[in-house]
Amino acid sequence: MGPLTAALAALLAADIGATAARVKRNAILWSIIGLLLTTAYVFALAATFLYLSAHYSAIAAATAITIALVVTALVLIGILVALQNRDRRRAEERRRRTQMQTNLTLLAAAGILRKQPLLAVATALAIGALVGTGKRRARRREN
Repeated sequence: MGPLTAALAALLAADIGATAARVKRNAILWSIIGLLLTTAYVFALAATFLYLSAHYSAIAAATAITIALVVTALVLIGILVALQNRDRRRAEERRRRTQMQTNLTLLAAAGILRKQPLLAVATALAIGALVGTGKRRARRREN
């Protein structure tokens, strides 16, 4: 291990430590923000209930708030389902394109094998040699 490897390892350790500290800080701050917003939401519901109960009965006020929350939840569920369907369609389209590219590559390789088998064998040997050489170099460096 040279000095460059030691310097890179130290740099990575410092980056990981800084990233972990930043993630912890952000998690704590977002938790506090979430707690404050939840508290504000509860007080807003209580204020809405008190305002509506001043004009209507308490049962009518509670029913109105419940209906509004249920309708909002149903709208959000509808949006969530639509987004999941869109993501599923995009994933299927991506998978279809990948399969099409793979099929075209296999057809091209089959055509090369039929027309120029020696070129195909030479290409395969060259790729194998490059992959094998890289592994041998890595093994020599480790020893």
